[in-house]
Amino acid sequence: MSAAFLEIDSAVLDKTLHGLRERSAGRRESGAIWVGDLDGSHAVARRVLFFHELCDDRGEALSLELSEEAKFNLYSDLATRGLKLVGMVHSHPEDWVDLSYIDRKNQLCSRIGFWSIVLPWYAAQTWNLAQTGVHIRTNEGWFQFSPEEAGDRIAIR
Repeated sequence: MSAAFLEIDSAVLDKTLHGLRERSAGRRESGAIWVGDLDGSHAVARRVLFFHELCDDRGEALSLELSEEAKFNLYSDLATRGLKLVGMVHSHPEDWVDLSYIDRKNQLCSRIGFWSIVLPWYAAQTWNLAQTGVHIRTNEGWFQFSPEEAGDRIAIR
């Protein structure tokens, strides 16, 4: 595992948590995308884009979807603005924060070093890294960090 590091702007994290919590409304999954800068294995999340602002995310209790058209438009917009996909963050209904089979198959980005964060309880609780699923794309597929490893690799600034 490389020395990957994710830096999240505190205002971006606050906006993400609030938006996911509001969209989930305690009854459905919600998702967002972090975009920003990449420098080798160092990623900086500078902006958040919510699935439901990009398309009808068809969110349900156990699923949500970003359409192929929305993905294409997103990739085109990011290329124009010179921004990179940093990670995806979405909510799950309970405390299980691994990536589901659907999460693994319907990935937003297959780039090595892409982050995938899973929040429990439909993002209703305050940020607690020890209860959050922190995953990164590797050559072998998705790798989930332990809470201790995640604490060494994520910084809120």
